[in-house]
Amino acid sequence: MANWFPQKSSKLCLNREHSNQWLKIKVVGQTVNRMGIGAKVKIYSAGNLCKVDKLIGFVEIGTGFGFCSGQEAVADFGLGEVISCDIEIVWPHGKGVVHKANVKANQFLVVNEPVF
Repeated sequence: MANWFPQKSSKLCLNREHSNQWLKIKVVGQTVNRMGIGAKVKIYSAGNLCKVDKLIGFVEIGTGFGFCSGQEAVADFGLGEVISCDIEIVWPHGKGVVHKANVKANQFLVVNEPVF
């Protein structure tokens, strides 16, 4: 993590806890928006796709969310004890919606923009 003050050392954080589930989702555009910037990724408990009261997490894909920041264009979810979930990806600019059911935890998932 960056530190702007030379008298203080920079710190690197390392999470050594491995008991919880996780899911990373990368969306890939097929035309101009190859990084899927603006895509909305929602995850729901398994079997409850699009049920608002069963929403586990939401991320809008972007690469910068604050002063001097930069992130990978990936939706990163901590799932706790959830071992599978349903996913909805809403592509920006009316490019479509992708649904995936019963996605297993602990994986890096790549989802391509639908081609019509």
